[in-house]
Amino acid sequence: MGFSMMAARTLMNVAAMVATVAALHTFFGWLSGNDSYLYWFMCLFAWRYLRFFVNLVAFWCYSPAPPPKDREPTYMPSRDVTAVIPTVDPEGAAFRGCLEACAQNEPAKIVVVTAGDELYAAALAAVKEFEERFPLTQFVVSRTQEVSKRKQVALAVPHIETDITVLLDDHVFWGPRFLQSVLYAFEDSEVGLVGTNKQVRCPNGLGLWVRIWNMLGATYLCRHNFEIRATNTVDRGVFVVSGRTCAIRTEILRHPEFLPGYTNEKFFFGLFGPLNADDDNYVTRFVVRHGWHIKIQYTDDATMETILGVEHPPATKFLAQCRRWARTTWRSNVCSLVTDRTVWRRQPYCVYAVYLTSLTNFAAIIDPLLVYLFSRSSACVSGAALGGLVSWILLTKVVKVFDHFRRHPRNIVLFPAYVAFAYFHSFLKLWALLTFWDCTWNGRKLEQIKVDRGRSKQAEKEAQADAHPHTPALRALRARIAHLCGQHSSHVRSYQQPIIDELQRLDGSFAALRREQRVMADNHETIRAALGRVVAQADDAAAGQNAALSSDDAELVEAIARVTAAVGGAENRWRGYMRRVMMGAGVGQNGEAC
Repeated sequence: MGFSMMAARTLMNVAAMVATVAALHTFFGWLSGNDSYLYWFMCLFAWRYLRFFVNLVAFWCYSPAPPPKDREPTYMPSRDVTAVIPTVDPEGAAFRGCLEACAQNEPAKIVVVTAGDELYAAALAAVKEFEERFPLTQFVVSRTQEVSKRKQVALAVPHIETDITVLLDDHVFWGPRFLQSVLYAFEDSEVGLVGTNKQVRCPNGLGLWVRIWNMLGATYLCRHNFEIRATNTVDRGVFVVSGRTCAIRTEILRHPEFLPGYTNEKFFFGLFGPLNADDDNYVTRFVVRHGWHIKIQYTDDATMETILGVEHPPATKFLAQCRRWARTTWRSNVCSLVTDRTVWRRQPYCVYAVYLTSLTNFAAIIDPLLVYLFSRSSACVSGAALGGLVSWILLTKVVKVFDHFRRHPRNIVLFPAYVAFAYFHSFLKLWALLTFWDCTWNGRKLEQIKVDRGRSKQAEKEAQADAHPHTPALRALRARIAHLCGQHSSHVRSYQQPIIDELQRLDGSFAALRREQRVMADNHETIRAALGRVVAQADDAAAGQNAALSSDDAELVEAIARVTAAVGGAENRWRGYMRRVMMGAGVGQNGEAC
C-alpha cells in the first residue's frame, strides 16, 4: 500500500472519530439542556463505558480459528514449529514443568537459551533428561553473556529452520494439544502473530495473604483475556500479544529490520534505553507495522497457564511486576500513538478502546467523579438512582473477571480485595507515569546472575565485525533452501510411502499364506496318522467281533437243536394224548347212538 493510500485511510479514520465525538457532543447537549453537570456526566460516562458495551458484544461474537475441513492442516508441530525458551532459572521446578509441557506437544525443535556459564551447565543437565524421553524433538541449548531476554531470543533465531516460531517464558504450561490448536490460526496466510488464552494457576492450601495476591494476578490476566478477545474481534487489534506465549511466522523474525530494532530499542526520542522489558510490545508493533494481522486463539486447547502471586514475598514481587507493566503501558501506548502511528490506520477502534483510554483509566479518580457529577445533576432524583450508578460501577468490574470467579468460586469472598486493589492500582499507575524512564526488569533479581562481561563485549564486537548488509538475506536464503529440501524429502516420502506400505502388506499376506500352508501340511499328516490308527483299531475290533460271533453261533445252534428236540418230543406226546382223547370220545358217542 502506497504512502498516499495509508495517509488517506488514516485521515478517514480520524475524521470518523471526530464526527462521532461531534455527534455525541450534540446529542448530550440536547439531552442535558442547560444542566452542565449532566452534560459532563454523560460525556465521562460515554468515554468510560462505551467501549465496555462494544467489547461485551464483541466478546460474545468472537470465533476462534477452526481446523481446516476435508484436508490436513498446513502446519504440524512436529514439522513446522520451533519453540524458544529464554530462561534464567534452569534449575527451577517451573522451568522443568514448562519444558515437559512443551516437549509433550512434540515441536520439531526446542531451543533453550540462558545467560552465563553456570546457568548454561544447569540448562544442559536439565535438558538431557528430556532428550532421552522425547527423541523425536531436537533440543538445542545455548547461552549469552548478557542477562537480556531480547539478546537470548536473538541468539536463538539462527537455530530456527521451521516456518513457525513459538516464544514462551520459562514458567508457562501448555496442554497436550496446545500447539496444534494455535497453528490453526496460521491457515490464514495474512496472520503473522497469534496470541492465546491465559490463566493463572490457583493451587489449593494457600494462606489467606498469598491467596489474595494469587487472585489479583489471576484477575489481571482475566481482564487481559476479555479485552484482547473483544478488540481482536472488532478490528483485529490488541494492545499486546503477551510474551508469555506467542506464535509468530519465522520470516518476521528474519526480517532485516527486526533483530536490530529488537535488541536496541530506545524510547522517549531515543534518550532512554536500550530496553530489556517490553519485548512483546515491540513484537506486536512490528507485526502490525509490516502489514500482518493478529489472531487471538481463545480456546480450551489453546489455553496456557502461568504462575502469579505465589512467589515469596508475594506482595513485593507482584507489586514490582505491576509497576513494570504500568510503565510498559505508558511507554508502549504512547509509542503506538505518536511514534509508530500505524494503529491510526489499521486499528481505529483500538485507538479509542485501548490506547487512549488506557492513558486516562484512573478508577480512583473517574469513579468518584462520575458519582459527584451525577449527584449534582438533575437526573439524580433520589438516593436509589445514585445507588443504581454505584451498583453499575461495581457490576462492570465483575464482568471482565467473571470467568475467574466462575472457575474458582471459593475466591468470591475475596472480591472486595479485588475492588480495593483496582482503586489502589490508579496510584500505582500514576507513580509509573512519573518513573516511566525506569526500564529495569522488576520481579527478578537479574543482577545476581553471574556472566562474563568481557566475553559479552567480545562477542558483540565479533558480531559487529561479521555484520554485513547481505548477511540476513543469505541466512534467510539458506533457511529457505533447507526448508525446500525438507519439503522435497517430505514429498518424496509421501509419494513412496503408499507403495512401500502396499509392498509390506503383500509381503505380510504371502508370509501368512506360507504359514497357513505349513499348518495345513502338518494337520494333513496328523489326520493321516490318526486315520491309520482308527483303521487299525477298527480291524482289530472287527476280528474280535467275528471270533466272538463264531463261538456264540455254535452254542446257539446247539441250544436251538435241544429246544427243537424238546419241542418235537412235546409235540409228539401232545398228539398221542389228543388221539387217545379223541378215540375215547368217539366210543362214547357210538354207544349213545347205538
